[in-house]
Amino acid sequence: MNLSERIEFLTQIHTAWDGTEQRAALRLQPRRYVSYEYIGVKNWQSQYLRALTYTQQTQKLQFPLWHGAARLKRKAEPGGQTVHLDTDQLWAYRGCSGVMLWTNDTVGGMPYALQTIASDGVLGLKEEMADAWAAGKTVVCPLAWGVLQQEDKYTNEHSLLTTMQINVELLPGQLAPDFPQALDEFHDEPVSQIWGKDLPTQYQGSELFLTPPPWTKEITANFQRNANRLDNNSGVFLYDLKSTDPTETKEIEYVLTSRVEINNLQRFFCRCQGRLKSFWAPTWLSDVELAAAAPAGQNFLLAKWPLYWKYYSAGQRRKNLVVFKKDGSGQLLSIAGYGIDSTGERGKLYLDSPLSSPLESEEVLMLSYLCRYRLDNDTLTTDYDTVDVATMTFNLAEVTE
Repeated sequence: MNLSERIEFLTQIHTAWDGTEQRAALRLQPRRYVSYEYIGVKNWQSQYLRALTYTQQTQKLQFPLWHGAARLKRKAEPGGQTVHLDTDQLWAYRGCSGVMLWTNDTVGGMPYALQTIASDGVLGLKEEMADAWAAGKTVVCPLAWGVLQQEDKYTNEHSLLTTMQINVELLPGQLAPDFPQALDEFHDEPVSQIWGKDLPTQYQGSELFLTPPPWTKEITANFQRNANRLDNNSGVFLYDLKSTDPTETKEIEYVLTSRVEINNLQRFFCRCQGRLKSFWAPTWLSDVELAAAAPAGQNFLLAKWPLYWKYYSAGQRRKNLVVFKKDGSGQLLSIAGYGIDSTGERGKLYLDSPLSSPLESEEVLMLSYLCRYRLDNDTLTTDYDTVDVATMTFNLAEVTE
C-alpha cells in the first residue's frame, strides 16, 4: 500500500531588480493531505470503495492516519482512559481528534475520542475502554477529520477487485485537543549528529540546518544568472547585469530510517513555513582544500586551488565556511576577501578574525561554503515505505536574506 503525506504552506514572493526578495506568508497554518492506496481484495471491500468515491462528495469523514500507526506501549485495561505511546509517535497526532486501537484486519478495532495529548506519550480518552488491549500487539492509530479530494478515482481490475487511491484533505481544528508545546515544530527530538556536532543552532540570526544528504541519489543543482539578455534578433545581443550574485538551486533527496528523523525534517519545514524563512546550510561539497596547516592566530587560509579571487571576489555571497573535522566537530569561519599567495599557485582566503584554534590538514574532513537558502517549494511530500522509513525531497534556493 502506497502512503504519502503532504504539508502545504502558501508564500508570496516579490523579487527586486537585484534579485533580493520580500516574502509574505499567506497561510499561517499549513494545509495537510494524506494519500493511501487501497485494494479491495474481497467483494464487499471493493463495493465499499466504489460507494465511497461515488457518494461521499463533500461529507466530513474520520480517517485513520496509517503512517502514524504504532504499537501500544503499555497494556490498556477495561475501564481505563489512557493510552501509552513512545513520545516519538506523538507528532502524527497534531490536529487529530481521535485514536483507534486496532487488533488486525479480521477483528478490526475501536475508535475513541481524544481528551488530551501529554508530552510524556499518554493519550487521554473521553470515554472508558470496554475491552483490554495487549501491549506490543495492539496497533494505535491517530484519527483525523477530512474530506475526499475531487480527483479520487478507482480502477476495476475485474468484477470483484477494485483498487483506489484515496486522497484526503484534513480539516483543522475539528474538536482536536491542544498539542503539547514541548513537542511542537520548535522542538527537535534527539538524534545522533555526526557532522558539526558542536556547532550552534543559530547563525547570524537564522537557523543552521545541518542534516546531511544521505547521497542515496545525486544532488542536482543549477545556477540562474541575475541578468537580462538584450536581444533584438539582429545578431547582436548584450547582457544587462543586475547583480554579481547568481542564484543556485539544488534538490536533495532524504531517505529517513526512523520516526525521529521523519518528525524532525517535517518540523524544520514547518519552522520555515515553506518558502517564507531563510536558513543557513552547507553546500555539502568540498569547496576548499587546504594547501597548508593554519596555526591559531592566523587570519588566512591557503588553498590548493588558486583562482578563488577571480570568481568569488565580486559577489556578496560565498563569504562563509563551515569546517567539518574527522572527530565530528565543526567550526564556522567568515571570509573577508580572496587573494593569491606570492607563488601564484595557491589561493588565499582572508578571514574576518584570526583562527581561535589551529586547522591541520589531516584533521579536516571537508570545508564547505555555508550559504543562506530558503526552501523553493511550499509543499513537502513524505512518501512512506513503512511507518519508520520515508523519503522526502527538499528544493533549496540561494538567497541574500
